[in-house]
Amino acid sequence: MDKKLTIKESFNLGKGWNLMIFAILAMLVTNAGVNDGLNIALPEIAKGAGLDYELCLSMGTVAGFVGVAMMLVIAKFRDRFGGRKVSAVLFIIFGLTFYFLFLRASNIVMYAISQCIMVSCGQGCFYLCTGPMQSDWFPKKRGVVNGISTIGANIGTAILAPIMTTLLTMAEYKTSLSVFAIAAVVLGIFAYLTLRDDPLDAGMYPDNVTKEVYEKEYKNISQKDEYVSDWTIPKMLKCKEVWLAAIVPGFITLGLLGIITQFVPRNVSLGLSQEVAISAMTVAGLVGIIGSYAIGYIDTKIGTKKACMIYCGIFALGIAFNLLASVWLPFAYVSILIVGFSLGGSTNMSLSFPASIFGVLDYPKVNGVIFPINYCIGCLNFVVNAVVMKITGSLTGAYVVYLCLFLINIVIVARTEEGKWDKLKHPELMHKN
Repeated sequence: MDKKLTIKESFNLGKGWNLMIFAILAMLVTNAGVNDGLNIALPEIAKGAGLDYELCLSMGTVAGFVGVAMMLVIAKFRDRFGGRKVSAVLFIIFGLTFYFLFLRASNIVMYAISQCIMVSCGQGCFYLCTGPMQSDWFPKKRGVVNGISTIGANIGTAILAPIMTTLLTMAEYKTSLSVFAIAAVVLGIFAYLTLRDDPLDAGMYPDNVTKEVYEKEYKNISQKDEYVSDWTIPKMLKCKEVWLAAIVPGFITLGLLGIITQFVPRNVSLGLSQEVAISAMTVAGLVGIIGSYAIGYIDTKIGTKKACMIYCGIFALGIAFNLLASVWLPFAYVSILIVGFSLGGSTNMSLSFPASIFGVLDYPKVNGVIFPINYCIGCLNFVVNAVVMKITGSLTGAYVVYLCLFLINIVIVARTEEGKWDKLKHPELMHKN
C-alpha cells in the first residue's frame, strides 16, 4: 500500500466490512468464554459447581494444548471447504458448547472439555479462517485491516466485565450468561450468509480498488488462485524464520492472556477496589480500541518490523508501571492506560508479523504451523499465573516474566528480515525453497 494511505482510505473496505463485522463480534464473544470474561464468569462457575478456582484457571493451559492439535484439523477443513463455511460451523459449535457445557459444568472434567472446544473453535476461527481471509481481501491494507478487525477484543475488555456483572444481578449465571451462547450461534449463521472466501466472489477487487488499479497493480497477487505453496511441514520446521514468526506472537499472546485474564484481581491486589478495578478494565478496553486502529495504521505506514518493535516497547512500559504501582499506587492508573492501548494491537501484531515475513502467497500455508506453536506458547500463561499465585500469593512474579518476554521480542524482531520469504518481493524464490 502506498505510504500516503489516508485515514479515509483505510476505512474504504467496501463489502469487506461484512468480514470486519464478523471478526469484531467473534472476538468479543470468544473473549466472553476464554479470556476477559473469565474475570467474572469463572468465579461464578467455580463457586456454583464447587470447583477449585486455581485448578479451573490451569485448565486454560490444557485447553490451549488440545486446541493446538485441533488447529491442524481445522486448517485441513479450511483448505477443503473454505474459511467462510468453517467459520460458520465453528461458531455454532462454540455457542452450543458455551450453553450446554461451559455454563453447566458440574465437575472439572466437564469444565475442561468446554474450554478445549471453545478455545479450539474461537481461536481457530479467527487465526486460521478470518485472518487469512483478511490477507486475501486486503493484501496491501493488511496492517490497518487487522487493526480494525481486532477492535472486538478491546470492546470485549471494555464492556464484558460490567455487562456480565449486570447480567448476574438479573438471574443466576446459567441463565443470564446464555446470551453469549445465543450470540455465537447467530454469528455463525451471519458468517455463512454474508461472508465470501475471495473478494472477487463478492463482486469486489482486493483492497476495494477499481478494476483499472487491480489489473495494473495486482497482477502477481491475482495469481494466488493458481499458486500452490511448496512449503512442507519438514521444511517449515527447519526454517529459522518460521520459529521466530511463531515465538514473537507467542510471547505477545502469553503476556496478553496472562494480564487480561487476571486484570481485575491483579489491580485489586495493588489496592484498587473491586468496583474501580472493573471500571479500569472498561477504560483499558476503550483505550484499546484506539490502540487497535493506531497500531494497525502505524503497521501500514512504516512497516510491520518497526511497528512490532514499537508495540513491544509500549507494552513492556505498561507492565513496568504496573510493577511500580506496588511502590506508588498512582502508577497503576498509568499502567492501565498503557496496557489498555497495547491490548489493542496484540492480535494485529500476531497476524501481521508472520505475514510480513512470508507474504500473501505462503502465509495461509505457513500459518498452519506458526499459529499452533504461537498459541501453545501463549497458553502457558494460565500455568504461569496459577503457579506464581500458589507459591507467592500474588501475580508480581508473573508480571516480571511478561516484561522480560516483551524485551526479548524487541531483540528478536530487530534481527528479523522483513519479507525474506515473500515470493512477490523475491520472485527468485518461486522455484527455490
